[in-house]
Amino acid sequence: MDRRAGSSDTSGAARPPQRELPVAIREGRLADAAAVTRVGVAAWEKGPGSVLPSSARAPMADGKMFDALLRQTPGRILVADVGGHVLGLAVGDPEGEQLTDLWVDPRAWGRGLGSRLLAAFEQAAGERGRKRIVIDVLEGDERGLGFCRRRGYQAVGRSTVRDRDLHMMIGKIRLEKRLA
Repeated sequence: MDRRAGSSDTSGAARPPQRELPVAIREGRLADAAAVTRVGVAAWEKGPGSVLPSSARAPMADGKMFDALLRQTPGRILVADVGGHVLGLAVGDPEGEQLTDLWVDPRAWGRGLGSRLLAAFEQAAGERGRKRIVIDVLEGDERGLGFCRRRGYQAVGRSTVRDRDLHMMIGKIRLEKRLA
């Protein structure tokens, strides 16, 4: 989960528990492109994007990066499908061990979709013999960090990198979870 992963608000406050939604986790399809873009932009704006300066938010707001995710990474995207509507997505290398993106429509935050997507990604990685999952979370994204920590991820490092999409230096916290 790099700058795109997780969902945060500026307070990091937990929301009251809500009823879990009936969800099917499946591979993303090209037909999902518009929904993936909509979910990604909405989650970015309410989540990690809210901790960055407004000048850094513009490259993500147009949705091109989210549209490219689905078109350029076939087989690497899982979506949370609720009654035929994509309300979340997880992106990573199915042969590797890094989850690069985890987005849930803000209207569905606290309903279990992020947990289900992360569990499905972990299961797929474990079935491919991977021993761990790594996630990079944007520094300042307290909600994203809390989400990962509550699911057994531990901080193993920090870095500052030039982000290729945001065109700026950003701090990241690397988290890791050993798979059983």
